[in-house]
Amino acid sequence: MSFDGFFTRALVNELKEQLLGGRIHKIYQPFEQELQFVIRANRQNQRLAASIHPTYYRVLLTEERPSNPTHAPMFCMLMRKHLENAIVLDIRQIENDRIIEFELSGRDELGDLQNYLLIFELMGRHSNILLINSRTSTIIDCIKHVSPALNSYRSLQPGATYVRPPSNSQQSNILSLSETDLSDWIQANEDKIVAGQAHQVTQGLSKMAAEALAFLIKERNLTPQEAIQWFIYEVKEQSKPLLFVAENTVKFYLIDLPNLEGKRQELQTFSKVLAEFFTQKVHLDRVKQLSGDMIQKIKHVIGRNELKLEKLSKEREIASAADTYRIKGELLNAYAYRIQKGLTEVELENYYEDNALMTVELDPRKTPIENSQQYFKKYAKYRDSLKYIDQQEELALGENDYLDGILVQLSQADLEDIEMIKQELTDEGYVSQRKGSVKKRAKSTSKPRRYRSSDGVMIYVGRNNQQNDELSMKKAAKNHWWLHTKDIPGAHVIIESDRPSDQTMKEAAEIAAYYSKFQHSANVPVDTVQVKHLHKPNGAKPGFVIYEGQQTLFVTPVETDINTLSVDKED
Repeated sequence: MSFDGFFTRALVNELKEQLLGGRIHKIYQPFEQELQFVIRANRQNQRLAASIHPTYYRVLLTEERPSNPTHAPMFCMLMRKHLENAIVLDIRQIENDRIIEFELSGRDELGDLQNYLLIFELMGRHSNILLINSRTSTIIDCIKHVSPALNSYRSLQPGATYVRPPSNSQQSNILSLSETDLSDWIQANEDKIVAGQAHQVTQGLSKMAAEALAFLIKERNLTPQEAIQWFIYEVKEQSKPLLFVAENTVKFYLIDLPNLEGKRQELQTFSKVLAEFFTQKVHLDRVKQLSGDMIQKIKHVIGRNELKLEKLSKEREIASAADTYRIKGELLNAYAYRIQKGLTEVELENYYEDNALMTVELDPRKTPIENSQQYFKKYAKYRDSLKYIDQQEELALGENDYLDGILVQLSQADLEDIEMIKQELTDEGYVSQRKGSVKKRAKSTSKPRRYRSSDGVMIYVGRNNQQNDELSMKKAAKNHWWLHTKDIPGAHVIIESDRPSDQTMKEAAEIAAYYSKFQHSANVPVDTVQVKHLHKPNGAKPGFVIYEGQQTLFVTPVETDINTLSVDKED
């Protein structure tokens, strides 16, 4: 994690420029571990987001507007009570640590002027957000409570006296040292600096930056003194929001670290760097949080169906002998006059195979006709079981195709899609929703994904089965074109044209392949047909349609090419 004390310092300076003197207008708690503040500053609304996620902890300015619970959590209500309309007086970093304090002036429930400290402690699994009465240093509340039984050094509960996290006595804040003290410190810790372990003795230094110092010493022949002085100069004078994008990794920092490989990308703000770095990671975590046990239940049903299909396959092998029983029964009927009761078997000419001899087993206690009837009964039993096997296989395969499609939708879902997918699974009986077991969230205006082809034609992509049905069966004109991966779970894609060019058709097919189970495959088959040839059978599951007269294209989706066509990103 490169969100260290030095990065925090640069971020705090940025927040000061944007938020000082601003007024807190709204407060939201979209997720259990996150807060959002709408702050009116410099004649515009800024959104400050904060998270205490143990891995993705952060504070940043954001443009994201996640849907909120229909009923605000208690901590959010308390924050609104004290901080709505409060003024941001100051923003500061505590020493060189990942602790950010907002000094605020607001009014309590009696209308009296009060000063508050809103503290963001960004410390991995110990991260927290606290509201403090600055006059008494008393904790009004915090997003995560810690009792004295769990932490003997400090209690994080309403009414307790706020105590800052303990500092590491072995670490020094090199930004506050005089030249003489800095030289003495470097000399005392030279071995650790050379070994890439400077983070152990430097307050707020990440391991990534410590390794960069060791790289300068070894590869650039700098002395430890020169390496530390270079680092301090860069932090104070040359800091800028940087992403380091390599083939399989993305990292960020506030200065250009020489040991990092990959393309350097300088973004406009440190908040944008954090947003770029965390967006996908946080998205996946939120989707996982909101989807709950849906994925587990879906995989359980798919696994159960696969076992069922194996069993049906074995039963089919046995039942496939049904026709043999019919033939034996007919032969016994035809040659009954030649067969004596009491035989255990007889060889008869099979007139279905050029009179080749066929051995027919007999029950010696029964007459030839009774044996014949016994064979016909076996034939009828297995003939009917084959129909049952066919029916059950069709049901199991159809259900697995449907659930595979749901898994694809969940893997590519945005936050606003999760509730719609969950409601669909509830309606279909796969997920039970107990009263009060799920926190309801405000309904979002989820719309199909939108793309514009190189020729300027609009292309729409359903995000879930409800949108797939609406797009294909209601909103699309009969002469528009419909696309879907062939025999592969995926989204419905509509081209808003009756005569799309080959280029538009190719781009739409690539989009359809991208939003399918074979997103990362090559030569993905995509069926194309006009909407008028679609039909939804009565009682079919959401998103299921049948069609005829299709043509199949083979395409390889490339994410960067598809992103350039997105209309939603332009907005």
